[in-house]
Amino acid sequence: MLTRKQKELLFLIRDHIEEDGIPPSFDEMKAALGLRSKSGIHRLITGLEERGFIRRLPHRARALEIIRMPEG
Repeated sequence: MLTRKQKELLFLIRDHIEEDGIPPSFDEMKAALGLRSKSGIHRLITGLEERGFIRRLPHRARALEIIRMPEG
């Protein structure tokens, strides 16, 4: 189960990839979700990764890959 912010972030990442072909930067994610620090984004991304929704690809900028979306 995802928190509201995790779900918002996941849909933001998906939409950004569909529109631009690359995931958003941490600054873009921070601004879109109205957070004050990049550490908040890092925490949300870690939660999504632990739950199997995204995967971080090593040694690449903006290296996020969506594995699955929530049901419903």
